[in-house]
Amino acid sequence: MPQTDFFKSVTQITCSTLNLQKAITDLYRFLQDRVPVDAISFDTYDDEKQILHNIISMHKGEQRLVADLKVNDDLHELFMADANNDSLLSDYIPNSAELEISEQVTKRFSSRIFSGVICYLRIEGEILGVAGITRDVPNAFSNEEVELLSSLTVPLTIALVNALRFDELKAVKDQLQDDNKFLQRELAKQAGETVIGANSGLKTTLNMLSQVANTDVPVMLLGETGVGKEVLANALHRMSPRRDSPFITVNCGAIPESLVDSVLFGHEKGAFTGAGQQRKGRFERANGGTLLLDEIGELPLDAQVRLLRVLQEKKIERVGGDTEIPIDARIIAATHRDLNKLVEEGKFREDLWFRLSAFPVVIPPLRERKDDLPLLLAHFLRSCSAKLGISPPPVTLEGVDNINNYHWPGNVREMHNVVERQIILSQGEPLTFASLATSSKKSQPAPEPSVTIDIADSTDALIPTFPVSPASFPTLDEVTRMYIEKALQHCKGKIEGTDGAAALLGINPSTLRHRMRKLNITFGKKR
Repeated sequence: MPQTDFFKSVTQITCSTLNLQKAITDLYRFLQDRVPVDAISFDTYDDEKQILHNIISMHKGEQRLVADLKVNDDLHELFMADANNDSLLSDYIPNSAELEISEQVTKRFSSRIFSGVICYLRIEGEILGVAGITRDVPNAFSNEEVELLSSLTVPLTIALVNALRFDELKAVKDQLQDDNKFLQRELAKQAGETVIGANSGLKTTLNMLSQVANTDVPVMLLGETGVGKEVLANALHRMSPRRDSPFITVNCGAIPESLVDSVLFGHEKGAFTGAGQQRKGRFERANGGTLLLDEIGELPLDAQVRLLRVLQEKKIERVGGDTEIPIDARIIAATHRDLNKLVEEGKFREDLWFRLSAFPVVIPPLRERKDDLPLLLAHFLRSCSAKLGISPPPVTLEGVDNINNYHWPGNVREMHNVVERQIILSQGEPLTFASLATSSKKSQPAPEPSVTIDIADSTDALIPTFPVSPASFPTLDEVTRMYIEKALQHCKGKIEGTDGAAALLGINPSTLRHRMRKLNITFGKKR
């Protein structure tokens, strides 16, 4: 067989698979009809540990189990010398018995006396492995056969490099997947922590979400701007079986009308001016996971038609493409608009409304979640202060009162902004939130501004100033108990009335009594 055809054939055999054992087995069979061989051995080489690791070894048609071989210094020096010789691709061994290092070499083959070609598999001066093709008798190969077998070095090196790189990439991918799962779990914990009010103002909402979490039913989140629709959508995703897959959001009101299809469904290269490369849309990116269509009421009517088709058929076509791509994503829609009214006005498709609102969930505004205010205040004091690199400043009782009395038209988002602004302006002084009092709809005597409530670094709630030992981290019940006791001290034990502890804390007297009984706090004006 001409050498060119031989080289082409062995290259196709060895480089058409990443499975080195299959490649060498197929090569062995190919050689039998062209250059009779008895054995073939294929090893990777760890030059630091001086170890040959056998990938596959075959003798007379059968695979042999060969252990890793710790090579001696003489053979190692031979490998290194040969690897550094750019012109040396292989060695011909006419008679292994004549080698000074015969014992080490023959451990890789079936016979102590053989003849064969040793191929050095290297790249950029680094030896990656060796391959040996042998007969069990000395002087078995002609010059032409030696030349043919020597030509195996290049395709075998390519095959080895490809397999090693693939294994490296697979290891990196596996590590990234493990890291991703870990980060997803950590994000899930964060998501759970940031749903403040899970046991109070948002308890009913989260109970509803937990009931629908294990299904793929579309969910419509309804609520005013700033109530935390994205946070709750994320929480729903974390509760669902799709929690380890992507959670993708898109604000439908922020997309230019001309780019809606491209953002949602993606586009092919050259689909329009500026489309320099193919890009996946939000639906593709959310495949296997959850897609939040925020502010769905802002979506143009013509885009609503295409969205409805995708939801019905569960397939998309990229802009400029003609291939249908199957999509499997859980859909959550969210809006602060009255979609029923938009349907009546002809601004929102009724069939799309029915499709998206299979399970509507109303998120209460912050003014209806008074019990969440202290927790949210503590959370934002801590998070905003951490972002600014300072310790959380104390809050006066007047400040707490102003927080409780304000109606919060911008909901949680507004509260975050107000707290952050006050921290910046306070320069470490106690926070009074006096600006909220002027727009408050309630009128209530302001408590004495000289009494302050601190945010203890090691707690998650507003608590009175008290010594905290690092070794005794207080529980939430302990913090709540001390907070109520501080309020009772300030009000001289009085619970009801405008100057009572219930009014000071912004809760009903019956609620305060219930908590006092639960926490074993004594009633009466003895404080």
